[in-house]
Amino acid sequence: MTMMPAVSLSLLFSRVFTLDFVYLLTGLVLLVFASLTFVDRSNRRRLGSGVFWLVLGIIFTLGSLMPHWLTGLLVLFLVALDGAGQVSRGSRETEQKDQAEHARRLGDRIFIPVLAIPIVTFAFALIFRLRGLDASRGALVGLGFGGIAAMIIGLRLTGGTARMMMEEGRRLNEAMGAVNILPQLLASLGVIFTAAGVGDLIASGIQQIIPANNLFLLVLANCLGMALFTIVMGNSFAAFPVIATGVLVPLIIKPYGVNPAMAAIITLTAGSSGTLMTPMAANFNIVPAALLNMRDQYGVIKFQLPFALTIWSFHVLLLWLLIRVL
Repeated sequence: MTMMPAVSLSLLFSRVFTLDFVYLLTGLVLLVFASLTFVDRSNRRRLGSGVFWLVLGIIFTLGSLMPHWLTGLLVLFLVALDGAGQVSRGSRETEQKDQAEHARRLGDRIFIPVLAIPIVTFAFALIFRLRGLDASRGALVGLGFGGIAAMIIGLRLTGGTARMMMEEGRRLNEAMGAVNILPQLLASLGVIFTAAGVGDLIASGIQQIIPANNLFLLVLANCLGMALFTIVMGNSFAAFPVIATGVLVPLIIKPYGVNPAMAAIITLTAGSSGTLMTPMAANFNIVPAALLNMRDQYGVIKFQLPFALTIWSFHVLLLWLLIRVL
């Protein structure tokens, strides 16, 4: 009898509390969104949009079982669908009067589901660590289950139905559109660039232009390259391996004996300045404009641009000064 709880807990961690299970649940939600889109007559391209979310749902649901080449073909099919302008959203919107009424009724309690996500995420990371498992993976799993917790709490707070929740989820999902999958695609692009030796190519170009003893220009090239690659990829974490292996390590860290941790974090956050300036960082710059129904879809970027350039300039000066002092 005493063995049963331990066996059940081990089963949960091996079968349920896994990324594969989170992907499965995500896929099922996308399949529900697809079915709702197919019957939404307010969407002029409901067939193309429905197929897009259907295929994406299949990738999430069966991705661990499908061969990689098939997943790649399905991703290319998604890109083709969106490129052909077949992915759009319906005209269904919640009345502003109803939104204001719900906001007054719920008050600050509306933040409870939002706060539940980081709390559950942190709890999972901690539990995974205490059990000797990968805490980073635990945080990702916790993020998925945090979303489930937020859904349940939201239903209890609002008194809504599961169908209402899915309809509103679909509306927000369609407001963001195909850019939902952009972070995954850009992260893959970073891996491809690194494997293709793009960083080495950049380093050879810099070495031909900038003298090896000019520290300031090397730091400038390092931070500029990081920002530009982040603007192209939309993600500083995807750009960092390219710049670090091609520029930061061989041209700055090794020749000048620089502390790698210090140089790496400043270079990384210099790239984050580029995140503020690019539509490729859709989840930061384009999605908010869509959700807030802003007239200018690039309004967020235009507002952030002077701040981003200022922050980036300080990164260049800070890295140069720290190398000189330390």
